[in-house]
Amino acid sequence: MIDKWQKILSLNDWTIVTEPIEPESVTYDPVIPVEDRYYVGVQTKHLPGFNKQMATIYHDRELTERDVIHELLHVRYPEWTEKQVNEVEELLYNINQNEN
Repeated sequence: MIDKWQKILSLNDWTIVTEPIEPESVTYDPVIPVEDRYYVGVQTKHLPGFNKQMATIYHDRELTERDVIHELLHVRYPEWTEKQVNEVEELLYNINQNEN
């Protein structure tokens, strides 16, 4: 799934990996509904001496296709707001679902 979206978003010069984290390592504000208490986020870094960049998607639950699209959009367009990423994620996910 990552390879697919990496190609679609032209992130071929990136190494993308995932790393699970323990749910207990994340602290949530009590006002956040229980169903929204999960963590999925991406961290990027340049690998010195290489012409590649690396991104790690951290997650405390199983990743969904939408998660992958969302986080890779952050990698591709780091200047975008969360609102912009959410809107394009929705569009890409729906287009992909209609093609399948």
